[in-house]
Amino acid sequence: MQAMSRRCVKLKVTRDLTTGNIYKNFLLFTLPLIGSSLLSSMYSTVDAMIAGKFISEHAIGAINATGSFDMIFHALFDGFGEGFAVFVALLFGKKEYGRMKSDILHMLLLLIGVFLLISSGAILFRNPIMDFLQVDPILRADTEIYFIIYTAGYLIIYGNIMLVHILQALGVTSVSFYVSLISAVLNIGGNLLTVLVLDWGVAGLAFSTLFSAFVATVIYLIMLRRAFRELPSEKLRFGFDFSCVTRSLRYTLPAAVQKVAYHGVGFLVAPSINGLGADATTGYTVSNRIINMCSQCFWCASRVLGCYAAQCVGAGKQDKIRRGLWVDLWLCFGLTLPVVLVFCCFAAPISSLFFPEGYVGVAFQYAVRFATFYLPFLFINMLGHLIHTYLRGLGAMNVVFWVSLLGSAARLAATLLLVPTMSMEGVFAAILCGWIADTAASALLYLLFFRTDVHIKRAIRHATK
Repeated sequence: MQAMSRRCVKLKVTRDLTTGNIYKNFLLFTLPLIGSSLLSSMYSTVDAMIAGKFISEHAIGAINATGSFDMIFHALFDGFGEGFAVFVALLFGKKEYGRMKSDILHMLLLLIGVFLLISSGAILFRNPIMDFLQVDPILRADTEIYFIIYTAGYLIIYGNIMLVHILQALGVTSVSFYVSLISAVLNIGGNLLTVLVLDWGVAGLAFSTLFSAFVATVIYLIMLRRAFRELPSEKLRFGFDFSCVTRSLRYTLPAAVQKVAYHGVGFLVAPSINGLGADATTGYTVSNRIINMCSQCFWCASRVLGCYAAQCVGAGKQDKIRRGLWVDLWLCFGLTLPVVLVFCCFAAPISSLFFPEGYVGVAFQYAVRFATFYLPFLFINMLGHLIHTYLRGLGAMNVVFWVSLLGSAARLAATLLLVPTMSMEGVFAAILCGWIADTAASALLYLLFFRTDVHIKRAIRHATK
């Protein structure tokens, strides 16, 4: 690891996205992220496959029965990281490197305490959490084991997320692919060792995940240190200053709340889904895996737009932002379409990978139906996500929050109305309702208030005043 770091010292790792060819910049930023995300998704998927094929048909449901709870904090810190990345990209664009470094270090120190506090509370109250989520008795024992181990590692999991966002704000994405490759090898190898050889069951899956995440976090810290050395500034002084944290709150808090509103609805609808039984929980889990795998391309491709827009704002190049939006739209569509087509056309064989050999039960049928009939509507979600990223790059965090809240409210209402009569069809239809409401509102606001250069300049003045 140290040898790799010494070899790369001569190379410039940070990247100014506002200069040079926009197509080249976007591709060089996006492709490593897609490779990284596909690898991360792959070993996450292999986790599920090993659980389903080598532990039991309901093991995949056990490791995801509390997934909606984990998703709340994943969304919280992913959103917090995205907001902080916008703030960091602004300072990077302004070339205020000393202030940027100080704010990054102070934020990371504060979050260490926050992560440890959340882990302790979640483990202490694990039984009430599982009771609220109506975890099926068939899944309960394995769910508790996995939950305790995974939750104890929140510092590693969410610290990793923050570091990734910070590095992306500095234009550092090339290392992501190699880190994910190392993590994938460690995770899959660890899964095979702990499950097939040591027979640790779901505990082995949790330990393997945390170990691979720990190695990735160490590498990201090394890359952040290199980026700091590359950017000239005064020597940082020791001592904690809360103002270094509060300066970014106007970006971090709205983005964090927005992500919780967008993804946290899964926690609220989980009792309705888990209440349908273990087959429903497992089928829904596989469907979510399919959504995540197909979404990787546009999630990664849209990140460049947020960093690009924020760097443009910091550098005073607002006239370039609109072009960046359209370039990224075609990039998202072109990368996502082939993946969705493959999953729709081969729904059954892909879904079968998550279950024991020859299993064609109810959970399998749920997953196939979702991939065949509901997955094509993912492009609605893609458009909404792209507009969110665009608005976030302009600093319009509150706007993104309210449209996300609308989409989440639509999904929650649809779930409560449709599930009692339509069962899993109601669950899937409710997901579509949320996507449609969110994207329709986002598109309307874009057309009315954020479409032209005049709109953009007004939005920036409002966000930075």
